[in-house]
Amino acid sequence: MFQSSVCSYPKRGHYGDNRYRGNCSGLIVKDFFESFMTRPDGLVADPSVGGGTSADVAKEMGIRFVGTDLHQGFNLLRDDLGTFLNEEAHLVWWHPPYWSMIEYSGNQWGTAPNKWDMSRMDLQDFVEALEVAVMNIHDAVEPGGHYGILMGNMRRKGEYYNLSSLVERIAPGKLVDELIKTQHNCVSDSRQYRGRVIRIAHEKLLVFRRNKATALAFLLTVQKRAQAMVSVTWKAAVRRALQGKTLPLAEIYQAMAPFAATRGNQHWQAKVRQCLQDERYFERVETGVYALAS
Repeated sequence: MFQSSVCSYPKRGHYGDNRYRGNCSGLIVKDFFESFMTRPDGLVADPSVGGGTSADVAKEMGIRFVGTDLHQGFNLLRDDLGTFLNEEAHLVWWHPPYWSMIEYSGNQWGTAPNKWDMSRMDLQDFVEALEVAVMNIHDAVEPGGHYGILMGNMRRKGEYYNLSSLVERIAPGKLVDELIKTQHNCVSDSRQYRGRVIRIAHEKLLVFRRNKATALAFLLTVQKRAQAMVSVTWKAAVRRALQGKTLPLAEIYQAMAPFAATRGNQHWQAKVRQCLQDERYFERVETGVYALAS
């Protein structure tokens, strides 16, 4: 259980596959479960289980757990997590890629890059994918339940990318805790850098609570979310509306109306249609009926 807002785990523990790059210490997962799990019978989920660290922790603790991943066939950017779980999660742990710091598909798993792999995207697509994924996780959590997102920052070609602050900005839940995790045994520790470079030696675990007021229909969930995070992109919102669904245009408009009301765009229906023309993410099943691209 967490004792303060700063935590350090020099050893990763016996959890997960230590050959799977990017795996975090199972000890922080265990502390997260112990600190935020209030119902012993609650369901815990991890939509990016990676090398199995969270699964091993849950098994040792005797927790009901569902873990999945893109390399196991579940697509957090296309499939609805709540539908996949078949019940609301009490707690969700998510350790996403830190953008392209480590490339996973075609490297840690599979023989070729996967277009849905967030570690293979350019920065703009990564940011939008992060929005879609966090909304999906939020909606899969029971009212009053929590989800924790462990995110690190990175520096590339002299530019600093504050990915953890990005998570805090886009998450629709209420931020209830921020844990600073000291990093150990990083590949970058052995590298030599020119100039005065401050090495990044921490990650952040951001813990959010799903507000009870958002436990109603999806329409109200979108409305609450839109009021709380006006920065979410149109395309990300349409993608969330279609996750796990095939909808006629009229129902897409209905789902998007509360979001549109917060944006002050009188021609928002045209904006929705424009988003649906992006064949990377949407496909027309038949005239006026759309789904997410496979």
